[in-house]
Amino acid sequence: MITRIAETLARHDRTIALAVFVALTPLLYVACFPPLTVNEAAFVFLVPFVIWLKFQPSNRQVFLVTTLVGWGAWIVIIFWLRHVTWAGMIGLSLVMGLHFSLWALGVAWLSRRSFGAGMWRGVPLAVGAAALWVVVEHVRGFIFTGFPWLPLAASQVEEPMMLQGASFFGSWSVSFALVFMNLGIASYLLRLVGYAQKRSRQICPEFYLALSFLVGTTFLQLGASSGQQREKVFRAGVVQPNIPQNIKWDAAFANKVMNEVETATRWLGPLKPDAIFWPEASLPYPLNDDGALETWGTRLATSVGAPIYAGALAVEERETGDAWYNSVFLVRPEYGLFPLYYSKQHLVPFGEYIPLRWLWPWMEKFVPIDGDFLPGETAQLLPLYLGENALRLGSLICFEDVFPSIARRAVREGAGLLFVSTNSAWYGKSAAADQHRAHSVLRAVETRRPVLRVGNDGWTGWIDEYGSVRDQLDKWEQVSTVWQISRDRRWVGKQSVYVRYGDWFVWVCWGLLICSALLARSRVLSDE
Repeated sequence: MITRIAETLARHDRTIALAVFVALTPLLYVACFPPLTVNEAAFVFLVPFVIWLKFQPSNRQVFLVTTLVGWGAWIVIIFWLRHVTWAGMIGLSLVMGLHFSLWALGVAWLSRRSFGAGMWRGVPLAVGAAALWVVVEHVRGFIFTGFPWLPLAASQVEEPMMLQGASFFGSWSVSFALVFMNLGIASYLLRLVGYAQKRSRQICPEFYLALSFLVGTTFLQLGASSGQQREKVFRAGVVQPNIPQNIKWDAAFANKVMNEVETATRWLGPLKPDAIFWPEASLPYPLNDDGALETWGTRLATSVGAPIYAGALAVEERETGDAWYNSVFLVRPEYGLFPLYYSKQHLVPFGEYIPLRWLWPWMEKFVPIDGDFLPGETAQLLPLYLGENALRLGSLICFEDVFPSIARRAVREGAGLLFVSTNSAWYGKSAAADQHRAHSVLRAVETRRPVLRVGNDGWTGWIDEYGSVRDQLDKWEQVSTVWQISRDRRWVGKQSVYVRYGDWFVWVCWGLLICSALLARSRVLSDE
């Protein structure tokens, strides 16, 4: 009778643990990202999952439940994608849910070998879970051309102090620390329950190791942000034209679009900017397609007395036909187009090109693009002449600031500032703007370079080398203004550890994952 009652209570506990996981984890996961940005939620969103694993669910249960939890959470997170494609939003959310279930299956495997006797037996689980999270985040930056949207580190962009270790480890260390803390807190709670039941006291090494790593990586580079030696660099004029997507490429509105861009640019003239920046694809025609448009741009730059860094389409004649690019041009007063321009290197599949178009030509009926753009091949830097000196600008177009390797490459080649030219009008007045901005914050800290971000209607602002937003415009408004861009002279001409060595911490996580798996299978950490 007593055994039956105990079994019934155990089943109820298992059901309650599952219900808490299904209810709380997706809610907390969504809350930790923009637009809510409840950064504290990132420290505990996995705790219910770890507690549920205590009841040893089967692999099938783990896979099904975590896929549904991840799928549901990502539907909410990228719900803005419905403005472009409902099917794409649902399908991409499922892919992200599968990434979560992959991580969960790995953690479940570790947990079956980690719970039990031995004060240290939980350490391989905690370290392995954090390492596996980083590995999965890294992998999703490459699979199916890559969608590294909102790594867990992005949950901390409103707390720059939490990000400073990214200049050393990359933002991977922030994700590692957060997952490590989740496992540490969950283990601490489980040990408290065990202490209450058995009256046997044991410390929780997972929790203290996680706390030590968090504090250590946070304060490792935090001192660098104190005692800043800021110097003025240049006055940046920014144009946020707020052109609706439904008229942006309509030939009937081409003159209207150009007039609005010109008016907003001329308004900046009396404010004496050193340079003016336009968002992605500002003009309805390629800027280098004919002499008339180049003459128009040159006359405009000359009238305001400042070079224009223009997000615009580019076209090049080839024997096989015209080649189209999504680019950033430098239009110089009096001299016209700078001979070199930057072209977007990482294109958006089904947005800027159709992968394997020859294999499924029928996709043209569902994808709103007439032809494929071609990717750029270099991190072509553009000069900004400031008296006798020149500042080299590294350009990132829209989705590219999501990929740390592209920003890192530009800084390795000498960029002193990163310019993100973007257009989020596709996604309406949604969370996409703030979510996208979060990646620019991470890139600023990783590279220790200011980031100037100019959008058509989303988030326009500039971020210093330590992840602090210095200025910003109201979203979804037609605004032009001038900002004084500054920098910490201690980083001029210097590269962060992450810029020099790249994703070395990811390879450390691979090593930690393998070691955790081997230790979990051994009896080395057991008290038996």
